[in-house]
Amino acid sequence: MQVETIDRPDTGALVAAAQEGDAGAWERLVEEFTPMLKARIRRFRLGHEDAQDVLQTTWLLAWQNLKSVADGQRMAGWLATIAFRECLKLTKRTREICTPDLDTLGSTDDVDRELARIWLAGTLDELVEGLPDAQKVLFRALTETSEPHYVDVARRLGRPVGSIGPTRARCFAKLRGLLQAREITRDFLD
Repeated sequence: MQVETIDRPDTGALVAAAQEGDAGAWERLVEEFTPMLKARIRRFRLGHEDAQDVLQTTWLLAWQNLKSVADGQRMAGWLATIAFRECLKLTKRTREICTPDLDTLGSTDDVDRELARIWLAGTLDELVEGLPDAQKVLFRALTETSEPHYVDVARRLGRPVGSIGPTRARCFAKLRGLLQAREITRDFLD
């Protein structure tokens, strides 16, 4: 049995071609990275229209700033950062968190849990904003992927790999303290 392989240029080559004005390369980048961006944006639980606006704005900003990409192999992280920032801007600008139709959740306990989760997400965003810059940047870098790797995070942030764990520990300890100061404990989450 012969397996067919698809000729697929690497991301760096596609980025370089798109920077030179190759529309086909740009379309391939959009096709390749749109599913990842949609997944990232979905984490913010935006309404469909808002999520589509963030996706469109992300691609627009990427197109406008494509020449600034020095290492095309980092395109995924660059795009994810743009989408993350656009989601934050949208949620801060509207100060509304898109809530689900509470009637579809079922019991009062389900509604209470969902409202608590939404409120806690907004509170956590607010607390993260109050962290020292190094911790804030690291927290965002660690939470923008479901399985962050310290080596990748360190490289992207230009920090030694050995500094990631201790900075993470200080960041999480600070957040725990801030949550406790607001009397938000594990009991609240259960």
